[in-house]
Amino acid sequence: MPGIPKDEVLIMYDRIMQIISEVIGRMQEGDKLTVLQFKELENRGFTVAEISTALSWIAERIEQSMLEKTNHATRSKHAHRVLNENERLMFSAEAWGTLIHFREIGLLQTDHVELIIERASMMNIGCMDNSTLTMLIVSLLFQDEDSKHSLHRILLKGDEEIH
Repeated sequence: MPGIPKDEVLIMYDRIMQIISEVIGRMQEGDKLTVLQFKELENRGFTVAEISTALSWIAERIEQSMLEKTNHATRSKHAHRVLNENERLMFSAEAWGTLIHFREIGLLQTDHVELIIERASMMNIGCMDNSTLTMLIVSLLFQDEDSKHSLHRILLKGDEEIH
């Protein structure tokens, strides 16, 4: 993003992904999302723009029926990708855990996981950490052809409404 230092952009993407993960997890546990929960996110230091962007992304996916509503009991039935020896070297334990978590909550589909593994292999990154993984996930999720979002306009201003 022009004018924003690369480190700040990585932090911003990571924070948006944290919000998305948390909100989807709560929704799948059957929680009703309340204003108090969003105030709690603000109290934890998330900006209104980050929260709005995350909620907008989730709302768009729900509208397109791209997020699966799964309960805790059925989440574990997702097949987990077993990495071969070379693939294991490409991911830190934390990054692989994050990837599995995002797959478990339905944020990523099986083909997303495969694309991330493929991209990591082609990029010859070495051992991928969470910030690199976040960038790969964001590039997949926010560059979706059907999405109104893009990497160039990922943050809402904070005063926009979600309909």
